[in-house]
Amino acid sequence: MANSIYKKISKLFRDPNMFFYDMFRKRAFKGAPPKTKKITSQNNISAFPTINALEVQNLGLVNYLRRNLKAGLGPKDGSDCNSLLLWAGYLGALINFISGLKSTMTMNITIYTLGGGYSYTSTNGELFDSNQITKNLNSKPDFVIELSNELGDLYILHFYLFDLDVTGLATVRSNKSWVRKFPLEELENIYSPEKQTKERKIDAVYTWVNHADLAWQEQWKNSFPDSEFDPDRYTSNDELKYSLRSLNKYAPWLNNIYIVSNCAKPSWLTNHPRIIWVDHNEIFPYSESLPTFNSHAIESCLHHIKDLSEYFIYLNDDFILGQPCLPSDFFDEAGRSLAYFEPYGMVYSSSDKEGVPDYLLAAMNSNKLIKEQHPEYDSKYLHRHVPYALRKSVLMEIERTYPESFSITRNSKIRSPLDINLTSFLYHHYSYINGTSVKSEVSSLIVRPNNINSILSKDSYKYKILCFNDGNGSADDIAYKKSTQQYLDKRLSEKAPWEVIAAS
Repeated sequence: MANSIYKKISKLFRDPNMFFYDMFRKRAFKGAPPKTKKITSQNNISAFPTINALEVQNLGLVNYLRRNLKAGLGPKDGSDCNSLLLWAGYLGALINFISGLKSTMTMNITIYTLGGGYSYTSTNGELFDSNQITKNLNSKPDFVIELSNELGDLYILHFYLFDLDVTGLATVRSNKSWVRKFPLEELENIYSPEKQTKERKIDAVYTWVNHADLAWQEQWKNSFPDSEFDPDRYTSNDELKYSLRSLNKYAPWLNNIYIVSNCAKPSWLTNHPRIIWVDHNEIFPYSESLPTFNSHAIESCLHHIKDLSEYFIYLNDDFILGQPCLPSDFFDEAGRSLAYFEPYGMVYSSSDKEGVPDYLLAAMNSNKLIKEQHPEYDSKYLHRHVPYALRKSVLMEIERTYPESFSITRNSKIRSPLDINLTSFLYHHYSYINGTSVKSEVSSLIVRPNNINSILSKDSYKYKILCFNDGNGSADDIAYKKSTQQYLDKRLSEKAPWEVIAAS
């Protein structure tokens, strides 16, 4: 008896948190189902075994965590193998494991909550405060842990916490979870391998131009000998490299990645089976339309890329993913594309087009086409500056519906007052009218010189998608470009497998 009391007192002084945790557990879970008793009986600090780095490599980090923390998979959509459903009582064990992994595999660690609110970064060799991190995350519904090292290991894991009641019923804290409540014995069945194998293939497509390419400069001079090109529109600052890194980091489920250009490949890009370089002459119906410097014209031909999947997302090279993304961020379960419209109307009907910017003129022209067939429909909203979810069959249908507008746009070598903007406006309204797209919301930001400091500090992890869009002379703003590079180096330092490895 005295020995038992001594052990309890020793535990109280050694670890008061665990002392009161065990006392509460024994009372609260008295009479609970056997599986609930079993999972709650394990100490949430010492339950995790000594880290076996070789086993982590062989099993994979996700499977290693599942084995030791009895975590469920796919809480966001039932199929994502990089999101884990974790009992809140194991939070301390998880964070202590991450601390050990950091030392064992020389990892850089970043932990943050979506939408901002909390973030913590500890690079290799820096202190990792497990107790404080656990305390900060204890009340959160979900959080992301990023792990990387110089050996090329990269893990992006999204954890959803659940709580248990005395009957063994689990309640997931996040209202964005695919399943909110479930009996504990069904934890292992939340993830659906069958759904993952049936998941549709989704490609990514970029359009890219490099102002420094000598052959491109020669084409411009031959086409427009008396005009200089606009640096805001054609300047490349290696945004493509970092945009591709963001896909590798936050959308590893993507299939092929096509890059459409009339320039030479950048020096840092090596041959890789997932990266397919597409020249303009491979997708334009008539060679007489080339060379072109009109993004509207190029975008009107993307659906003619050979072997392009039915479902794809189109990105400008200045789009950056800032958080883990899933296929459900672009297409719903019925295969409808998600349209991210601006909350305010910008597009109007007018015969006076003096002084109207070219992107708005193209939207007005597209709006006119829609109004001719659907006069009751209000298509005044632009699509936000985020990746565009598109379906090849719908684009083909639009081309068959408006062949003259396609021809005019494709034959305009620079943006003209008669252009349509297919991928950034017309498609989304046309498909919404016809039931092949739905409206949705996403956290995004157009980064400008006047707001970039916010994402270098408090808002670094707030947005799912960022657009570093040049305009009003920002391409020549040295301070802005320096700040942009600072952000990219901080958030996307991990090289993608298609980048050339520098000689040592």
